[in-house]
Amino acid sequence: MTVAVGSRLTLRRARLLDRPRVYEWLTQSDLATNTMGAPFYPERPVPTLDEFSAEYVNAHFDGTRPYAGRMFVIVAGGDEIGCVSHGPIDLLNDVVELDIWLAERRLTSRGLGSEALVLLADWMQTNYGVNRFLVRPSRRNVRALRAMRRAGFRETDLPSAEVIEKLHLPPGEYIDEVLLFRILPVPPATMAPDPARIYVFLDSEFTSLLTPELISIGAVATDSTAFYCEVNGWNLERSSDFVKEIVVPLLDGDAVPLPMAAEAFSAWLDERAGRAPTTIVSDSGYDRWALTELLGREDLPSGIDWKRVPISYEELDDATKQLSLRRHHALDDARALRQLVMHPIA
Repeated sequence: MTVAVGSRLTLRRARLLDRPRVYEWLTQSDLATNTMGAPFYPERPVPTLDEFSAEYVNAHFDGTRPYAGRMFVIVAGGDEIGCVSHGPIDLLNDVVELDIWLAERRLTSRGLGSEALVLLADWMQTNYGVNRFLVRPSRRNVRALRAMRRAGFRETDLPSAEVIEKLHLPPGEYIDEVLLFRILPVPPATMAPDPARIYVFLDSEFTSLLTPELISIGAVATDSTAFYCEVNGWNLERSSDFVKEIVVPLLDGDAVPLPMAAEAFSAWLDERAGRAPTTIVSDSGYDRWALTELLGREDLPSGIDWKRVPISYEELDDATKQLSLRRHHALDDARALRQLVMHPIA
């Protein structure tokens, strides 16, 4: 499935059948010696197919865990010319690591890799709400550095060790790695509603910011019809103190299994989407994650898209107080978000 279209190339989601060829692009092309293996990169040995598959597990190719990482094939002029991927999406630090490799040397120095990185970053901001993107090439790989800088990535001024510790990044693959970031502007906290669309304002509660497990989801549509559901199966012991003290006491206590919650929400959502194109609006990328967890799919249903409107924490606090709502109850927070977007409080 094609997910992003640029001026010269497109990105499609990789499939399991693509894994052997992606492995060949990485390890057996005439570009392989630019990134791994002796004599230039002895610290990064060429992996076997089994080792590659252990790092790029099935989910990278079948989309069953998109927030854990995903592989995309780069297509130019009808030819598949390489791949670009993202690692785990760190919602807490608003950052994700990207990687790219092309199939042949003749494809380099043409701006194709740069365009693929830009396409993926822009698509991920729109679809997952992440705004900071990281690449970690070797300083010896001058060609890769040039392509990444052309794509808008810039080297951080902070010591690499400090950045790695702060963002809890895994060890790098190179002894001379360079940390380059592309930081996209956060979308405006405003929205001009289209009267031809239905808007569904959504909020979720989860166990913690670091290792979230879905607790509840609330949604309210443009016409004020609402949906609320609590799910079971999450672990109270893995919840943050904030969740234990603030969120849990507000729960209704009528939790259902995740599949039952997914079926109920899908039916409610489909009813709206059956009447008009529908946009789900939330203030955080965590809510997009919650949709993936609930629905068990990387794409939203047909006729439905998602938009992040990053209303500030303070504005939501003020709105819930003025509307006499329960702050940090998923349905009430969704109602507050709807009010702030559709009818801003003076």
